Amino acid sequence: MLESSAEEVCTELKSLNDMIIGNSMPAELRKELRYAKTFATLDVLAMMFSSKNRVGLKEMQITMGWKLVREYEGDFNANVPLSDIDNVISYNRNDVESTARLLELKKEDVELRVAIEDQGNKEGNWMSVLNKDGSNLGMEIIKMRYLKRTGQKWNDIKDLRSPCDSLALKDIIFDFFEFELPQLKELLSELKSLTINPNDNSFRRSFTIGGLEHTFSLGGLHSVNTTQAFEPKEDLVLIDKDVTSLYPSIVIEHGVCPEHLNKEAFVGIFSDMRKERVEAKHNGDKITNETLKLALNGFTGNLQQQFSWVYSPKAALTIRINGQLMLCMLLERLEKAGVTLIQSNTDGVFFMCEKSKIDHVNELCHEWESITKLNLEDDYFERMYQYAINDYLGVKKGWSETHDYKYIKTKGLFIDEVTLGKGMSPLIIAEALREYFVNGIPAEETIKECKDITKFLTYQKISPKFSVEYGGELTTRINRYYMSTDGKPLKKCVVNPETGERTGYVSICADSNVTIFNELKDIDIKDAHINYNWYLQEVNKILKSFGEKEASFPTSLF
Repeated sequence: MLESSAEEVCTELKSLNDMIIGNSMPAELRKELRYAKTFATLDVLAMMFSSKNRVGLKEMQITMGWKLVREYEGDFNANVPLSDIDNVISYNRNDVESTARLLELKKEDVELRVAIEDQGNKEGNWMSVLNKDGSNLGMEIIKMRYLKRTGQKWNDIKDLRSPCDSLALKDIIFDFFEFELPQLKELLSELKSLTINPNDNSFRRSFTIGGLEHTFSLGGLHSVNTTQAFEPKEDLVLIDKDVTSLYPSIVIEHGVCPEHLNKEAFVGIFSDMRKERVEAKHNGDKITNETLKLALNGFTGNLQQQFSWVYSPKAALTIRINGQLMLCMLLERLEKAGVTLIQSNTDGVFFMCEKSKIDHVNELCHEWESITKLNLEDDYFERMYQYAINDYLGVKKGWSETHDYKYIKTKGLFIDEVTLGKGMSPLIIAEALREYFVNGIPAEETIKECKDITKFLTYQKISPKFSVEYGGELTTRINRYYMSTDGKPLKKCVVNPETGERTGYVSICADSNVTIFNELKDIDIKDAHINYNWYLQEVNKILKSFGEKEASFPTSLF
């Protein structure tokens, strides 16, 4: 029978909460709670992101378009006054309802993990993957398959590692590399002469192929790009060639494996998963397809994580360096064919080619595939607008005046949809750019005719060390807002907890006042007092970099 008062229970729970958050829990209590399997738990945020990339519920509410973004403004270290109980209940209800909505949005991800656990239990392998993000979920699948294939137990491998402080790169570079271009010959020769610390990622070399500068590092290869529009004439076509599952394919085709593991078993697992995934895609088995996709793509980063059972810096660099050298081989062949290189990035090349040369280019690519044992996938485009290597808009072949947007590929600042937990720029900016470049609609027309207030909304993630001031008054730290002509300045600052003095002011939006819109309301766009010029100015920054004429609003509109 519970003999403690409500106040005592709440005080104890608060104390436990503070120990968990502050990582000050006694070792014995931490152990007791960690291994207490009283009931199953699901943390949707932990399932979605690794601890490094995780965001809080308030940021998630903003990116999911939740009706009310609300922070508790009381003192967490003080008892709640009776007069504030209803407010606390309302605050908690909003958090619970938004969490329920988030769970609904991620229903398929939860079902995937439940299906994986069920399958593991049927095979006699107890699995707990509900709270694992994609990468860790993939590693759990690989682990269970490895144990099943080798007949080992988790205790047999959980502490195995292959640390490496010094690595001669000539020992890991495949022997089929041959280059004709002097800059690539020099790069290969230098790499083979190096002995490095595999945990030191400072190695960088630059070279030019086909007039396009490239940077080669131990982690990847990418081109150095300027802002350009590619609108080829009738006899030219834009082609994107990507390597299919680059890193998993290198494991399978070239037998790369952490030194402390059974090579035949490890490579065999990846080979089986690739076959099963192809069959799953063919049969429309979405769960199996997505499960194996996570497993195949989630392991590479773990090769350089000391806590991981696959830890092997040598295996990681074997995969990455050879993968980038293979891409250099492809670049050299394309340069010889006389194409115009546009960009390259880790596992793919984008280029412009004369239609009469497509067959010859494909022959060279098939030759490359034969040597590397890898496969290329093609995508053809009519136009491409490249702001930077990770910011571009491509219009695929087959696009028509029906405005079928499935034929448009966007990346970076051209993406006109919100990804849960990944930040939120005003969608109207990307939409105006897309309509301008794809359909020739003036940017000012797209912006001024938009009647959806949510497309003007944004927010910034603010570090907990800062407070936020709106119009001179302290407000909540996380806010959803839009730029307005009748709003107030939004700034962050540091508040001295003892004196209340505010210092270190930084404008969150320097070029405009804002209206906080934490509660989504039905509002006539005419009454929102949107600062249309601010949004057009942001679009114009992009248009100007492409050499396009800057847009402006007719004076009569204001």
